[in-house]
Amino acid sequence: MARNVVRGILGILLAAAATWLANYLVEKIFGPEDSDLANA
Repeated sequence: MARNVVRGILGILLAAAATWLANYLVEKIFGPEDSDLANA
């Protein structure tokens, strides 16, 4: 029971970290999001 709870929490944390990291890298590579919207 506790193992499944910890696994679920870790899964959520890892997914959140991966999402944040992807957004961070994209902003570093392509610049802020509003400049992308202005150029589109």
